[in-house]
Amino acid sequence: MWQDYVILVGSIVAITSLVPILLDEEAVVPYTTSVPTVFVLLGQSVAFYTIGLVGSALGAVAGFVLWTFIAVYKSPSKEPRERAESTTTVRPAD
Repeated sequence: MWQDYVILVGSIVAITSLVPILLDEEAVVPYTTSVPTVFVLLGQSVAFYTIGLVGSALGAVAGFVLWTFIAVYKSPSKEPRERAESTTTVRPAD
């Protein structure tokens, strides 16, 4: 099916655009973006596979893996908030 190739190519383009996020040490992706995407891609991979679109399923699995890494390694940490609080100076009232 030609549709399988079209969806696979789209997945490859989307996956390629995620690589800079993983390589950027300062990148932060909120859970509200990464976690829903992980679940959607997992569902898509199962759906594609069950209708015989194996290439599309593999593309969705690859996206699932990358978004899982993003969710684990690029999620917000408490460190920036702590850093911001420590740089705030409070002046005593006169």
